[in-house]
Amino acid sequence: MTNVIKQSGVLPWQATNISAAPSRSGVYVLRTATEIASIVYIGSSDNLERRLNEHLLLGDVPGVSFFDWYETSSIENARNIEKQWIVKYSPKYNDRVG
Repeated sequence: MTNVIKQSGVLPWQATNISAAPSRSGVYVLRTATEIASIVYIGSSDNLERRLNEHLLLGDVPGVSFFDWYETSSIENARNIEKQWIVKYSPKYNDRVG
């Protein structure tokens, strides 16, 4: 995976795991409990920890039980990866990328 500096592996959707995410740019993947491979949302952010916390507090993506994050060298790289992965995996709660 080019442009990825560091990655987490799949983690339970808990505040303690989210607080370990970097406060840097990257891509994150939200997954359901029924199947870890079932990706329901892919996002990018300039601050992974903050954005993951927002999702947790708002509960705006239903059914999340696991997540993983991928730190990138820039927000531009994160957005490019996000777009590629949305096309590849077609997550349930992402809008289509044009």
